[in-house]
Amino acid sequence: MPNSPARRTPNRTPTGQPRLDSLLDELREADGTLAERIIDRRALHAGRYLVVEADTVVRNDGSTYSRDVVVHPGAVVLLALDGDGRLLLVTQYRVPSAGAMLELPAGTLDVHDGLVEDPLVAAHRELEEETGYRARAMERICGFWSAPGFSTEYLTLYLATDLHPAGEDRLSPDDDEDLRLVKLDWRDAVAAVEAGVIEDAKSIAGILLLARRLETEAR
Repeated sequence: MPNSPARRTPNRTPTGQPRLDSLLDELREADGTLAERIIDRRALHAGRYLVVEADTVVRNDGSTYSRDVVVHPGAVVLLALDGDGRLLLVTQYRVPSAGAMLELPAGTLDVHDGLVEDPLVAAHRELEEETGYRARAMERICGFWSAPGFSTEYLTLYLATDLHPAGEDRLSPDDDEDLRLVKLDWRDAVAAVEAGVIEDAKSIAGILLLARRLETEAR
């Protein structure tokens, strides 16, 4: 019953901030006291890059239950900020939501021979494929799970700056992607989040994190 290469565990790296590190201590304790052990794993479906599994889990009190888990290799999300303070976003149709969504550029990590792609490599690739731009600077901001209740998908958020057009040798979007590039002042992007125009969770998280950073730097 091997783990998928996409599986990872929560961050427990000390922050150097006493209050936050005390929260980490509490989480480490909960890792043990609330731990649930997988005793059986059964694949229900294997798609192009997703696997749906049924896990049989034993709680600390000895009770068992079944949980469906969507195994995802992980993804990257791009805050591509140009020299005029505009964010590069993309509009694309999303079948599960039955409509077009305005989102930050993002993409799934490739998996080859059981090895998951380096997120930084994926970040540069996805930026170019989805926006037609390259970045001379790419900074990791943070990482987060999209839906830890049922999925292993872990998203790594990058800030891409010093942008320039990719040129004639640009990497093209995937065949199943039809994207429209939108350039939006980052303040307008925040307003779009607050007004419910942007409803995509990863984009909401990324835009608000960027706003906090830029507002702090402006003080």
